[in-house]
Amino acid sequence: MPKPFDASTKFLIELAPEDWLRFLKLPIGPSEMIETDLSTITAAGDRILRVNTVPPYGLHVEFQAGPDDELEERVWEYNVLYTRRLKLPVETTLVLLRPFGNHKKLTGRFQVVGPAGRRVHDFPYEVVRVWELPPEVFLEGGSGLLPLAPVAKVSRAEVPQVVQAVNERLERNHKPSEAEQLRTATFVLMGLKYPKEFVEKLMSRNVLELSSTYQALIQEGLDKGLQEGLDKGLQEGLSKGLERGLEQGTEQGRTTEARRLILRWGTKRLGALSSQVEAALNAADLERLEVLADRLPEAESWEELLAE
Repeated sequence: MPKPFDASTKFLIELAPEDWLRFLKLPIGPSEMIETDLSTITAAGDRILRVNTVPPYGLHVEFQAGPDDELEERVWEYNVLYTRRLKLPVETTLVLLRPFGNHKKLTGRFQVVGPAGRRVHDFPYEVVRVWELPPEVFLEGGSGLLPLAPVAKVSRAEVPQVVQAVNERLERNHKPSEAEQLRTATFVLMGLKYPKEFVEKLMSRNVLELSSTYQALIQEGLDKGLQEGLDKGLQEGLSKGLERGLEQGTEQGRTTEARRLILRWGTKRLGALSSQVEAALNAADLERLEVLADRLPEAESWEELLAE
């Protein structure tokens, strides 16, 4: 299942691959992102970096924000498949974005030992614990690392100063479209560590609301929340969709998103809607739409849904 921050972290690799190679102390050369379809074992194809040094090699950077008991086994499996697919040695790095229960078990080496004590598999990988590194590592490390600075080894009191430093570099060194994407990536990553209201205040809510990338993430969050929830039941899906999507939207856009949600999932459950139903939904305010969203899982028709 793609993680909420996947788009942002992949963008950081694509934007400035040399920044990451330098940060990881790997040989630097012309590089390209490779679409590697592992859909037989993952929910979506992953992408890795091919570095055309002499000899060439691959780099797989896996970002992780929470516990995963099978993380080592998973990246080991990916490494084997990527190596086979590219016909190149592939370096694997785990970038841990925040502390979690079993992060200390990730030692940088995954071994499988047979019954006679012989190592059947021995897989080394790199581990980066972002919160253990000073923010200067990311502030001075180039564009691809910049959004990680506020989630590095920074106290709550120091965050505003670090965010200011990030914004100064964005304004000074990047064209507006690129700065927008980096600012959004910073916002997304900060959301893993700090409360939403705190992040919005520091990052300037008005600037974020004008960001097309930010708006796309709102939409993606809504759709993903609904889809994940539908796997566990429509009611949970609606709640999760509202929480992840609507709660993040601007006040002006929340009514529009609630109406879109009911139209989309109501059509799937109750069938095509009449012009009268559509008019009633268009006339409903946010409070009414939220009531309808709560009713939707049990309603048998549009008429029953809209009954007072």
